[in-house]
Amino acid sequence: MNNWIKKGIVSVAAVCFAGVAAAQFGGLANALPGGSKSAGGVTAESLVKSYVSGTKYVLASDAKLLSALGLKDQAAKSELQANNLTEGATVGSLEDAVKVQTESSKQLAEGFDNSKVALDAEGKKAFTLGLVDLAKGITSYSNMSSDVSKFTPSATSIGGAAGAAMFVVKTLPDTSTNLMNTLKKAVAFAKENKIEVPKEATSLL
Repeated sequence: MNNWIKKGIVSVAAVCFAGVAAAQFGGLANALPGGSKSAGGVTAESLVKSYVSGTKYVLASDAKLLSALGLKDQAAKSELQANNLTEGATVGSLEDAVKVQTESSKQLAEGFDNSKVALDAEGKKAFTLGLVDLAKGITSYSNMSSDVSKFTPSATSIGGAAGAAMFVVKTLPDTSTNLMNTLKKAVAFAKENKIEVPKEATSLL
């Protein structure tokens, strides 16, 4: 794995856990009126916007990979979720996205282990494009490490955006780790089945 990506994911994990610890003061914050800008100067809105951008890549990737493996129903769910996710996402919509993405990861893992899966030319092309999107999603999450480290709940951090931002802080470490595992399995599957592996994917391993 590229050192900057590895450091980025480690940084995301470290600062996210720090942010969760800081959230212990959330009770006071939720009792007071105010905006959504954190003490670190990063707005909840900007953090959620970055997360949504990365998540849309991940969901688009899932849709392509699942479709290539013949898992059309789950692929449709991922595509729909990607289309429905917006920059002003609420905690509820982010939870829905994570749920769909988790379901997709499980089905992909099963598909990668299925030795009977045979992809035609169109399926192989879709799989390669899915790897590109997955790499973009992982890179997007890694690039968030600086903003995540600056975001801490404050007395003015309340409302939908602040809640969504804290959801991002809490879930990003596990999400980043799981996506790297999916990428490794997907690349291994691609190599075994003579599917083109884009440089965007190999550069992260």
